[in-house]
Amino acid sequence: MSTFEMKLVSAMRFPGCPQIIRDVRIYAAHWLVMALPEVADDENLLDNLRLLVTELAANAIKHTMSGRWRHGSFQVRLWLGAGRIRIEVVDQGWWSGPRLRNDSDEVGGRGLQILAAVATKWGVSRRWFGRTVWFELLTQVPIAESAASPGAPARIGNATPARSRARHELRRPLLRSLGEAFRGRAV
Repeated sequence: MSTFEMKLVSAMRFPGCPQIIRDVRIYAAHWLVMALPEVADDENLLDNLRLLVTELAANAIKHTMSGRWRHGSFQVRLWLGAGRIRIEVVDQGWWSGPRLRNDSDEVGGRGLQILAAVATKWGVSRRWFGRTVWFELLTQVPIAESAASPGAPARIGNATPARSRARHELRRPLLRSLGEAFRGRAV
């Protein structure tokens, strides 16, 4: 399933510092539950989502210009499609691409192997400046037809205006903590 058959639910840019990993994990799980309230009880899906988005964010910070440059940043995008979700981490690139390591003597380097084992699908696409590493997970909850169609309004699941206001109130603490992370970053 391509991203053209999916609906972009959320996208946010994060600073390329290790302290932000916790916020990335919270952001991804929060937006998935906000977009599909039915998955809130699926702890396995949420744990896999948290694990994999943490790995991709950590890789973006450790191995690309997103974490090596003092103004580095990366973007996390959440897509919904028919029975699946897709998370993309868009970084600022590096001269080498991600690779699976098979050396059993190495201490680290198992993140992409974990990604390959847990995700339904995953991949990498290069851009002019940077790359996008993505993964997909299956959900047991089908996406409503109006949410999956490209020309449909941004209402997902059974969202109502009152629920949208409640979502806005839930986002404030996350956005406040992200603002503090941007301001508190060493320049």
